[in-house]
Amino acid sequence: MRLNHNALAFTASNNLNTINKNLTKSMERLSSGYKINKSSDAPASKAISQRMTAQIRGLDRAVDNSNDGISLIQTAEGALDESHSVLARMRELAIKAANETLDETDRDAIQAEIEQLKDELDRISETTEFNGRKLLNGELNKKGYTDNDSLSIVEIGGDIEPGDYAVNVTGKGTQAMTNITVLPDTAVITKEQAGTLSINGLEIAIYEGMTGTEVNERIRDAAGKVGIDVNLTSGQVKTVEYGSGQYIKLDASDNLKGLLGVDGTEYNGTDATVDFATESGKRKGFSDTATISADGNRITVTDKNGFKMVYDVDPDRDPAGDINIKVLSAGPMVLQIGNNEGQTFNVNINKTTSEALEINNINIYTHKYAMDAVDKLDAAVAKISGIRSSLGAYQNRLDHTINNLDTANENLTSAVSRIQDTDMAEEITEYTLQNVLSQSALQMLTKSNARPEGLLQLFQR
Repeated sequence: MRLNHNALAFTASNNLNTINKNLTKSMERLSSGYKINKSSDAPASKAISQRMTAQIRGLDRAVDNSNDGISLIQTAEGALDESHSVLARMRELAIKAANETLDETDRDAIQAEIEQLKDELDRISETTEFNGRKLLNGELNKKGYTDNDSLSIVEIGGDIEPGDYAVNVTGKGTQAMTNITVLPDTAVITKEQAGTLSINGLEIAIYEGMTGTEVNERIRDAAGKVGIDVNLTSGQVKTVEYGSGQYIKLDASDNLKGLLGVDGTEYNGTDATVDFATESGKRKGFSDTATISADGNRITVTDKNGFKMVYDVDPDRDPAGDINIKVLSAGPMVLQIGNNEGQTFNVNINKTTSEALEINNINIYTHKYAMDAVDKLDAAVAKISGIRSSLGAYQNRLDHTINNLDTANENLTSAVSRIQDTDMAEEITEYTLQNVLSQSALQMLTKSNARPEGLLQLFQR
């Protein structure tokens, strides 16, 4: 037996310290619920769990982003639903105006309502927004630019790949034009001269006793109703719009023909002359299945799979030949719907103003014009329907995206739980074991410290 070095006490103390460390770890796990409370508990597992936790938080935000995207789409969809209602009412009015039981005053009232409805359509397009972002004014349409100001981009389909395209413009669209005799202001219509003048089918009466000023203004106002401008200085008559579909036909009673210089001849406008630009015998940017057409100064290129690009030729500039078009990836709203870079989704919404829908100049003053208005309104309805169809597809996709994100989040959370979370039943068992060992080690330390006292018995004998 030794007095200076109590080895048994050291052994008992070391064991007690080890047990107390294990007991402390067990208490940490039970109190926090985590198996790993610091990096030293499991360095590799800590790093893995932290990376997974960051991914889970990213998935949560991606779900929020997708839900925000759905809210945006629903806002646009609600506005377009009202746009559809406006177009349906305009079509209803055009059908009503096509009935020739109505006189000019009746059609004035109908046209006035149509003008108000067009203004409302424009207001919806220009003011519909989500969190400050305009939705229907073309701001979310894919962007691009041309290398010549004589051609401007109206619409680029959302599925069109960014890149370089080119068209060849060799002629611009023209208005239908002719002339009419402008009467002197002091002229007075005689009984023999009185009669009717037909402007594209809209008849106006020229009464006996009307002055030249009154006749000229009556002609100008009536022509304006059917989209025709009359210059009361030069006598030039021309349509507001451009293209082969635009016409001017001025006819009159026999006694008025010579006075006004009209003979019933029909004058037509022309469409722009366009084709695909080529290089080494191949089209620049466009496939061999693409088609190009012109309506007035509006050029439309279509191809399979919904490919569509629309341009306008500037009627005030000379044709420029080959014009290059650069389509950018910018424009559509980008939704971050994933946890990592590149996991995005683009929302592309075309402009929905009356001009973009090509109904800004419709009128209903004759049966023909009313039926033309019906055709244009049907095309506008189809375009709005196409936009709404795309929005519906966007929303359905985002619904599936959210479901997928939720599933990934659930599985990733389960994986992190297996790494981080404490198995409470197992840990309570471990805590109980360490607690018992701690008490036992403490008793043994007490006994080992008491052993040197036995040496005193040797001195007492």
